Amino acid sequence: MEKEKLIWKTNDISLNVTAGKIDSYRRTEETKNTVRVYEDGKIGIAGSLGEIVEEALTEKAKKALSYGIEYPCELHCGEVSVDDAHEIIPKKEFIPKMQEFLDRITKECPKFTISDKIKLSELSHTYENSKGAHLFSSSSWLEFSLIFQNKGAGNLFDASYEGTVGEFDEDAAVRDCKLLHDSFYKNADIDEGVYPVFMLSDVLLGRTVDQFFANSYASGVSLLSGKIGEKVFNDNFTLYDDRNHTACPSACVFDDEGEFAPDFKQFFVKNGVLANVLTNKMYSKVFNLPPAATAAASYDGVPQFTVNTLCTEPTAGSAAEITKEKAVLVMMASGGDMTPSGHFATPVQLAFLVENGEIVGKLPDIGISGEYFELLGKDYLGTTEKAFFPSLNNSYMACRMKVTK
Repeated sequence: MEKEKLIWKTNDISLNVTAGKIDSYRRTEETKNTVRVYEDGKIGIAGSLGEIVEEALTEKAKKALSYGIEYPCELHCGEVSVDDAHEIIPKKEFIPKMQEFLDRITKECPKFTISDKIKLSELSHTYENSKGAHLFSSSSWLEFSLIFQNKGAGNLFDASYEGTVGEFDEDAAVRDCKLLHDSFYKNADIDEGVYPVFMLSDVLLGRTVDQFFANSYASGVSLLSGKIGEKVFNDNFTLYDDRNHTACPSACVFDDEGEFAPDFKQFFVKNGVLANVLTNKMYSKVFNLPPAATAAASYDGVPQFTVNTLCTEPTAGSAAEITKEKAVLVMMASGGDMTPSGHFATPVQLAFLVENGEIVGKLPDIGISGEYFELLGKDYLGTTEKAFFPSLNNSYMACRMKVTK
């Protein structure tokens, strides 16, 4: 019988913001534990909350073997320790520091009403198994989820400042919020046609990530089915799940099966070649797929798969290096989808006109569309980090897309 143990510990302070003022806060500390045992091709799982009582959990997991859940036992004896936990803001100063930040935004953005949340978080994750593996990952981050309402407009929200950072630069964050505010009130326009469109990766990739699901790939449902090892996208297009804390402070460097990729980057596409799909040990065995460090599991559940951060590898140092021509920056887009044949389209609720890599003003409501393999093929222009609003970790990818009104 083989065994693995996982312990997650989180510590969060969440601030609720209404009309630019912190009106409440919540502090949570949570510990989740998992024990999995393997015998005769079966898995038994037990989970608990609070401090772990390992012997009791192990016995419970052994009893769960009787459920007959088939799962491969493929444990390793690796060792990893990445401790990036640090004090971003002293906890005693967190509330007054964030209120000072909100006050500055309110002053610099007088036509916006600010609300929603700010959260300071710490995470530690431990994995051990009976083969001798010892893995540890810890990190700290500050998460902004601020929504801005145009005073008097009556909308639920009109713009947002959202993202995670491992370090907080208040002056840079205020500058970015002011840029968003000032740009919002500068009207611009664009003719219908095909333009470079800058967007966060999840605008397109987050809504089409099911093309990389192992079960979709193996069943032939995915547009990528059967194409591992083949050139399917642009030479400059490289896609990966980045678990490094610099890129994704909230990630754990290993997955929930104790697997980790070289340099903690799991590649799906390398220079246009499909390299892998989202999978776990079960799907990799059943569907004969390459292993991947993308498993995820609830503390008392069977491992599935997930992606932490879809990153497209940077190809340029600035938006202007990608294109200096008239372009569109997508800030808010919801309601989009992709057809089974690969036609992607979405309405855009907030977009800015960009020229020479700089924001010019706000565009009216538009729609963007294109064909999946063309958007990531001949129409893919590149990716730049920290463009437009550099106080956040966000990267923007650019593709030529059809813009309609």
